[in-house]
Amino acid sequence: MSGLSGTPWREHARLSLLFLASRLVLHALGLRHNLELVWMFMGDPADLEHRLLQSLYYFHAYPPGMNLLAGLFLKLGGAHAASVALVTFWGFGLVLANSFYFAARGLGIAPRVALLFTLGFCLVPQVIYFEHLFIYECPVAALLCLAAALFAKGLRDASPRAWLGCFLACAAIGWIRSTFHLVWFLAMVGLGVWLSAPAERRRVVKAALAPAAFLLCLYLKNGLVFGVFGTSSAAVANLNLVTIRRLPAEICERWVAERKVSPYACINVFAGPARYLSFFPSSTDPRWPEQLNRLDRPTVHAANFNHWFYLKLREPRRDDSLYYLRHEPLAYVGTVLEGLPALFGPSTTWHPGDRDHGAPHEQHRRVLGAYEGAYNGLVHGFPWAPVGLYLLLPIPLVLAFRGARALGRKPDDRASRATAGLVYFCLFQIAFVIGTSSAFSAIESARYRYAAEPMIWLVVAFSVVAFRRHGTALPGR
Repeated sequence: MSGLSGTPWREHARLSLLFLASRLVLHALGLRHNLELVWMFMGDPADLEHRLLQSLYYFHAYPPGMNLLAGLFLKLGGAHAASVALVTFWGFGLVLANSFYFAARGLGIAPRVALLFTLGFCLVPQVIYFEHLFIYECPVAALLCLAAALFAKGLRDASPRAWLGCFLACAAIGWIRSTFHLVWFLAMVGLGVWLSAPAERRRVVKAALAPAAFLLCLYLKNGLVFGVFGTSSAAVANLNLVTIRRLPAEICERWVAERKVSPYACINVFAGPARYLSFFPSSTDPRWPEQLNRLDRPTVHAANFNHWFYLKLREPRRDDSLYYLRHEPLAYVGTVLEGLPALFGPSTTWHPGDRDHGAPHEQHRRVLGAYEGAYNGLVHGFPWAPVGLYLLLPIPLVLAFRGARALGRKPDDRASRATAGLVYFCLFQIAFVIGTSSAFSAIESARYRYAAEPMIWLVVAFSVVAFRRHGTALPGR
């Protein structure tokens, strides 16, 4: 618990130097950052470089955070944008490492053990791979771990600045990934209020006001401009993957013919806007700028998922999923259960074509493939592949919850309350990420789990420390 009372800056400096040394060694071995800008959640790179503000304002498909980063990389780096991205993502890695270390110290891990534990986490393949790939997993994991550390510090020190930082990190995540939405943000505020002493709850709410307004601005902009009160117009597409898209083709087509579902129900959600040309009089609408009227992104020769067609598809896709849920509830439950092994599989093999030429981690695998294979074989190979050791995860989760509840029975002990709050925060993120990834999405769920990976490691560590100190008893017993 001493870590929450102020971890010496020298410990963080030592950790940061060791982290940067590890990244320089990896760079010397040939590992490079993959600044891939073809993702569905990206606008056209030329628009981002030359019309960044307009591109962000008229982007509705996904949260605009990664587009903002890409635009800044292109503007600042030009031909060296990948180098700017590398340094920036190393910065996210430093945030993750230091936040993780601070949290580990707050859970009662000794300084030297916490240092080795943090470095071990920072050197596992999934951390290295996502840190060297332009996708939102690394920034989200770093910001979420930072929020956890500041959450604990806010409870420990009753610090308005810590609470403000925590909620700013949470709001920034909402600008990057649609899974972490306004309801989740409000749940974080509620968790902070619940765990704080009664006299400090008003301070927590005040600290959340500005970050909440920051996140709400995105909702209001999308609502006013696109009629979508959310960070993403494509959120319902994920639910289609675990509902209507699970139907056999002949049944889906029959439902369409019987008008039980929309004409778009049998079309793959990954289909570009050209697939919907037959449903609309024209692909252009004078109300929208060029970014929303183009069928493709010319710079990268990829489909434009920010086309205005998808605004029209949003409600029909939602209704299709709801119809499926009403009429095939058991099939939906079966789909969720069927996807759990993939959810707990290796995070480095998340992409459907990950071992094909041109896959996101192809270059990373050329450098660290043997290490990745050994790690995945050790962690995910026993006792049941691909879940592996994650099959035992419920045990530390239950122990951690009981331990936090025991510590929470000491309301006058700030350190105990802060430690309990940190564990509750981590448990909430694990449950939230696993729940949403399995219930509302499919295919790449092992990647989605990565957002909560630091929380999983921290909770397991808390359970181990508690067991070693108290044997079969729980902390505080």
